[in-house]
Formats: sequence, C-alpha cells, structure tokens
Amino acid sequence: MTLLLNIEQIVIELITNLIADENVTIKVPHYCPKMFAKLSSFRKITYNKRQSRHRFCLVVYLLAEIHRLHLFGGSCTVRGLYYRDTQMIRSQSYIESAKLDVCRMLNTAPVLLGLLSASKGLISGDVKLLMSNGDVIDCNMCNRATALPTDFDNVERIVTNAEMVLIVEKESVFESLLSQNAFNTFGLRFILLTGKGYPDCTTRRVVNRLSVECNLPVYILVDADPFGIEIMLIYRHGSQSMNFTSNSLITPTLRWIGLHPSEIDKVSSTAVALTKYDNKKLVDILSRKDLSFATRQELCSLQESQLKAEIESVIDFLSPYYIPTKINRNLYL
Repeated sequence: MTLLLNIEQIVIELITNLIADENVTIKVPHYCPKMFAKLSSFRKITYNKRQSRHRFCLVVYLLAEIHRLHLFGGSCTVRGLYYRDTQMIRSQSYIESAKLDVCRMLNTAPVLLGLLSASKGLISGDVKLLMSNGDVIDCNMCNRATALPTDFDNVERIVTNAEMVLIVEKESVFESLLSQNAFNTFGLRFILLTGKGYPDCTTRRVVNRLSVECNLPVYILVDADPFGIEIMLIYRHGSQSMNFTSNSLITPTLRWIGLHPSEIDKVSSTAVALTKYDNKKLVDILSRKDLSFATRQELCSLQESQLKAEIESVIDFLSPYYIPTKINRNLYL
C-alpha cells in the first residue's frame, strides 16, 4: 500500500504543477535515503525540455503500469511493456533505464515493482524448484544447464539435498565444470550457478534464497581482476548503482574462494597487466566503505602487482584440485 501511496503522491504533485502552469519536473535522487542522511543531490527530468521529454514520458508510463499491477495484482516483463508501444518506448534499454529512475524515486528494489527482466542466470545440480502453478523445474540433470525462471518469487519451495552452492562468474567456466563432470569429483553434493558476468536481480534472489531458506554455504569463483571482484561484491553487498536494493538480493555470508590476486604468481602462468580502465575500477572499489579487511588486502595486492588473471588460466585443475582444496581447507575470504 505504501508503494501505491508514493506513486499517487508523485502524480498529484505533477498534476498540481501542470495546473499551475509551472515546469512539470520529476526529481530522481542520486542516493538512497536509508544510507545517506542528506539528500541534496537530485537529477531533474523535465517535460518542457526536449532532451529529457522522452525519459519523462517513460517514467510516468512506468508509474502508471506499476500502480495498476499493485492495485489489481500480477506482473509483466520489460519486454512485454516494450512491445505494447514500440513507437513510444523506442528501445528496451530506454525502459530499463527509466525503471532504475523509478526505483530511486520510490526507494524500492526492482524485484518489488512487478516489472520483470528476463533472467540470464543458469543453474544445475541437486535442486528442484516447485512453482506456485504446480510446475516442477528439476535441475538435477547431469551436464545440463537450466535457465532460471524470470520471476523467482513464483518459486513456492526449493527442494535440495545439496551441501553447498558454487557461483562462477562466467558461462564458459560453468560449462567447463559440467563437461569435467564436477558433480562427481568434488566429494560434495552442490548446486552450480552463474549470472553470466554481472548478475541480474533474479540470479541474486536465487542465491539469497538458497542461503537463507536452505541454510547452504555459498562460495564464489571470479576472475582475479577489478571487475571480477566487483561482481563478487554485488552478490555479497548489492550494486552501488542500486543502493536501494533490499536484503532479499544480497548474501553477506558469501565466501570468496578465488581467484585471489595474492595467489596469481602461484597458480597462473598467463597473468597480464592491468589496463588503465582496470586501475580506474580498482580505485573506485577501494573507495567503498563496505569492504572487509581481507578483501581490501587483496585489492591492494592487485594494485601493487599490476597483474590480473582469469579463471580460465587454472581451468585444467579447477575441478579436481583447486575448488575442492579451497572449500575443504576453508581457504576463502
């Protein structure tokens, strides 16, 4: 109900300004009120200005759709909204950006709006997803990946005998582990997941539910570079660009097993130099306040060595040795 009232208040203010013949402007906060005491920074989207008129229309369009969904129930996909009026929306990327603006205005995570983006995450292993419509998604198929359902909150129950969850950054590593028959070499029953790079909300929601509802430890394997470490932090703490994200999308107990920058010289023979773009990202991450001491040490190690390595550099002994050793000896951060 609070969400509906917030939307209605925004619309009333817009109509009031329109009647008063004032500039009709939407204010989008840059930061989340829960995390920052002062909210002096806004971005203005004004209908009277040609360069922002299209974004203004998209935001109002989304507010109307979200209000309808929460009033009458249901959900819809961003893709579905796009095809309702392709001429007005122009591109799915535009509506995704407008959705982020609406999230900031309402201080609400995307997953709570009722507007769904197609999930890109993959899952495999000892787990069954029991859907609210009675369907059962059995992911326990050897050497096969299953696409995550778009709306994971329609998963009524998760059934698993797994002892842990393993997230890998890339689809290529996910497929390599399946081809290496990793489920029979670890000595543990586990669930394998990938968000194919930066994870979407659905993938992060899955990880959270496996951790909280199934009480499973969650491990992650990413590249030893600034972007891989940032992906790990998104699973653990949430996205910096979406600092209004709810606790249902984060897994603070996430265990980072590698690749660690401090071990590059020991495990990888194909390390390469950090680029200017890598160093810029590294500085950005080091400025964060939510880093653990161990994570900050690894980032400093990366900064000092100026070398990075991909998971693929240890792919030959990843399944039979590297991952089982890290897990069994608790070599995680």
